[in-house]
Amino acid sequence: MPRKSKSAEENKPGDSAGAQSTNGKVNGTEPKKKTRAAAAPAKKKTTAPKKSGAKKPAAPAAKPPVEPTDEQIRLRAYFIAERRHKLSLPGDSSHDWIEARRQLIEESQR
Repeated sequence: MPRKSKSAEENKPGDSAGAQSTNGKVNGTEPKKKTRAAAAPAKKKTTAPKKSGAKKPAAPAAKPPVEPTDEQIRLRAYFIAERRHKLSLPGDSSHDWIEARRQLIEESQR
């Protein structure tokens, strides 16, 4: 089947030139759809903010670790050992002491 030229479609009788019908067609043809690139808004380029002369206040420094007392470590190590024995977990009193000290230091930094 031979293709019709655009001039043949434009000269169709019945519709006035360039008039749209109620279904959105111009002269019996579908309106062109926008491609994604044409439909998407242009992206704006962002630039780095300009530095001002005023200095920002410094973030609060992290608290220095507070060394727990031997009594605090001993008590925490006891409860760690009790839990370890109850759950039949591997370990010894040295590891319990180190873990107790680590936990107490971490808690003091909060």
